[in-house]
Amino acid sequence: MNREDYQTIVDLTSEALGILSIPVRIKNVRAGRANKNYITLPKWLDHYDEQYQIYYAVHETCHYGYYPKGHNLSFKTSEDKALALWDIKIERHKAYPKALYANGKRIENIL
Repeated sequence: MNREDYQTIVDLTSEALGILSIPVRIKNVRAGRANKNYITLPKWLDHYDEQYQIYYAVHETCHYGYYPKGHNLSFKTSEDKALALWDIKIERHKAYPKALYANGKRIENIL
């Protein structure tokens, strides 16, 4: 995906959650981040399935819109709602995906 693709995901997710959208940038970083000015997504996402890339953009969007300091129950509830917009379900190990499912099928190529 390119920056414009990710921006579309962030814009649509933000709109559905009733939060302001935020610019997306792609950088050679270890992990994604959300702050008050932009969301940074790592370049290495290109090596993973498209549904995982969508999950990652949604995850960072939820950090920006709701709970940037952690992965509490409210964050996870918001993330579940946002992922449902993209027909993605998450099985978590703490905060991060143990498994992801798109349209009922397990996504194999995730971190």
